Amino acid sequence: MKELLQMTREEINRASVLDQVIAKTLSQVGASIKLGITDRHLRRVLKHYKKNGAKGLTHGLRGKQGNRKTPQEKLDEAIRLIREKYWDFGPTFAAEKLLEKHSIAIDHDVLRKEMDRIKLRKIKQRKQKHRNWRERKHYFGEMAQFDGSHHAWLEHRGKICCLLGSKDDATNTLYAHFSEHEDIKGVFTFWIEYIEIYGKPKSIYLDNGSVYKVNRKTVFDDLEVLTQFERVCEELGIEVIHAKSPQAKGRIENGWGTLQDRLVKELRLRDINDINSANKYLKEEFLPKYNEKFSIQAKEKGDFHTALNIREDLNQIFTVRSERLINNDFTIRFKNKWFQLDKIQPKTILQKSKAIIEESLNGELRIRQVDKYLNFREINKSDLESLRKQRKDEDIYVLASKLRVGHKPSDNHPWKRQSRADWNIKRLAKTGHF
Repeated sequence: MKELLQMTREEINRASVLDQVIAKTLSQVGASIKLGITDRHLRRVLKHYKKNGAKGLTHGLRGKQGNRKTPQEKLDEAIRLIREKYWDFGPTFAAEKLLEKHSIAIDHDVLRKEMDRIKLRKIKQRKQKHRNWRERKHYFGEMAQFDGSHHAWLEHRGKICCLLGSKDDATNTLYAHFSEHEDIKGVFTFWIEYIEIYGKPKSIYLDNGSVYKVNRKTVFDDLEVLTQFERVCEELGIEVIHAKSPQAKGRIENGWGTLQDRLVKELRLRDINDINSANKYLKEEFLPKYNEKFSIQAKEKGDFHTALNIREDLNQIFTVRSERLINNDFTIRFKNKWFQLDKIQPKTILQKSKAIIEESLNGELRIRQVDKYLNFREINKSDLESLRKQRKDEDIYVLASKLRVGHKPSDNHPWKRQSRADWNIKRLAKTGHF
């Protein structure tokens, strides 16, 4: 009965050389040099070849099942659980969940091959454009790449929200926060939390969104017009760098794929359906595990984050500021509301002077001139009209009281004497007697 052997090209070449040694047309030393092995090893191989023929040149375990092969029953159980609970999980993440939730230890490469064999996962083919790779920063806190991702993070259990994320360029350390929108309130909340935990980064690398940069052309193009976010960073001494393409800040952009895969499924497993619960899980459980798995060591030891100084108050800095003029009656209009400045103030207030209105994240308003906060109260439109009418009536009364109503000058009054003399001269000139 003929036996079919599987041999490599190297083993076939080795057999032809050994045939020459057996036929004594080639010496053992020459054969060892030709095959690139020692003459001692050549004699060992020649012995097996003479005894077993071509089979003696192949590995003894070839064609046999390995001792460490994962049992098919175990793979079938894993595939059943994947079909039932983890149908859209990738092989690596699915292997982690099988070990964590079901104590089934399977290598992710073995699981990938089995999923590919039964066509359980779809392989995405990506067309990649060649780009030059930028070297990472050397220190933690030297640059933070920042971005936001609108996605169905809560799937059908909740509304679409935005995940704001910052990834350190040197260490891949991630910090994230769920917000309803990528607006100034969400961005300010994110950076208040970040600075309280890590400190102020040296620079922030982000895109050209309207929250971060003034993009529309105005008559003030020659002047430097800052957004609220740029103004805050300038006060804190943080450099803002605007990326010219998404690929330029690719480390945070690439991270969204991992988060949209893993974080969505983690939230689903815990049946989280609101932003507050999602933020609590994100900061207490997900981020520590994520950073432990994906963060790397910086090239240089040291932290470029800067602590807040004694004069820096985040609640005062992270406010939306607007400039308004003080009216003649010491009122200010802001967002269709009227505010009356009190009579007693910490500084002298001039009419038609400018005041800064600071709107905090919780909606609280404060009015400031230079470094002094002014005392004020909100008034409605009807009260404003009645107050202005009252002040107008008072001004008329004061003006009338200063006039001498009903006073008739005497005949010898200087003004009256002068006017009578002029009248007599005109009368005489008219009659021809002058």
